[in-house]
Amino acid sequence: MHMFEKVFIIAEAGSNHNGDLKTAIELVHSAKECGADAVKFQDFTLSSLFSPEHYEQTLGIRDKSWRLTVERLSMKPEWHETLADAAGKLGIHYFSTPFSLEAVDSLDNYVPFYKIASGDITHAPLLKKVASMGKGVFLSTGASHIDEIEAAVEILDRHNLPFICIMHCIMLYPPPDEAMHLNFIDTLKIRFKLPIGFSDHSPDTDAAIIAVSKGSCVLEKHFTLNRGQDSADHQNSLDPVGFREFVTRIRRCETMLGKANRPIGEKEGRERIFARRGIYATCDLKKGDTLTPEKVRFLRPKLGAGAEDFDRFKNELLNTDVSRGNALDQSMFT
Repeated sequence: MHMFEKVFIIAEAGSNHNGDLKTAIELVHSAKECGADAVKFQDFTLSSLFSPEHYEQTLGIRDKSWRLTVERLSMKPEWHETLADAAGKLGIHYFSTPFSLEAVDSLDNYVPFYKIASGDITHAPLLKKVASMGKGVFLSTGASHIDEIEAAVEILDRHNLPFICIMHCIMLYPPPDEAMHLNFIDTLKIRFKLPIGFSDHSPDTDAAIIAVSKGSCVLEKHFTLNRGQDSADHQNSLDPVGFREFVTRIRRCETMLGKANRPIGEKEGRERIFARRGIYATCDLKKGDTLTPEKVRFLRPKLGAGAEDFDRFKNELLNTDVSRGNALDQSMFT
């Protein structure tokens, strides 16, 4: 099966492992149990992502304890082999978002594809490094102008990657309804002719269902074991109960959307017989009679010729007798 033949659902575990490998392994197992196709983490460190002093100055942060939190939540490179092995045994994809060039290398042996975070869509060195690995890329586009998306795609596209999936995303947690702009999915589809996904930061499943109905072939939703925890993205995530319901609703939406060529199934095909109109004689007809409108009525079920055939047989001669109330059939005409 092609990777995007059905909606590809990513459980975004991010840093919801709380710095604990056992919790990270639980997230992998739970994501599989909930029906996700992939579980994704984030690879960052304080020194590779932040200039702490300038970050604090820009945001007006006085309490420096956030630095310790970032260090605690950093993914440990030695975890990748364990987590990738666990995911492989379960039959779920394992990958991560690298926030540094070093993280790209540490992930390479363990992931089938990469994710570029919205904040790094203009990080050309990182884009080039990821593209050089020759693997598929999910490109998040939160707070990005269309020309910035084009520039990133151009960098990635030079390497003939297995796929580039552009992820519509709003860089708010959570975004209000008026900020969702799900119609932009259509713009991305037309502009890039690439797979389009949706990285969903909304608190429920409605936006994701709309995104699927607009043709998104990938969905990413934040995932945690317990939403009641304070740190990381727990409160902006779905817990296993919520994520399982999310997957169920997406799969139902996918089933209801069906195929673009709208095939008529066997059961619906039988309904055509009962719902369509046949041609019935309103009086006894003799061989050699001419069929005229006053001699017939159009009634259910359609047993022989249909109402749509009447103009073909109008004024034709019958080659047999037909009793009043019987259905007419094309074999009855010369």
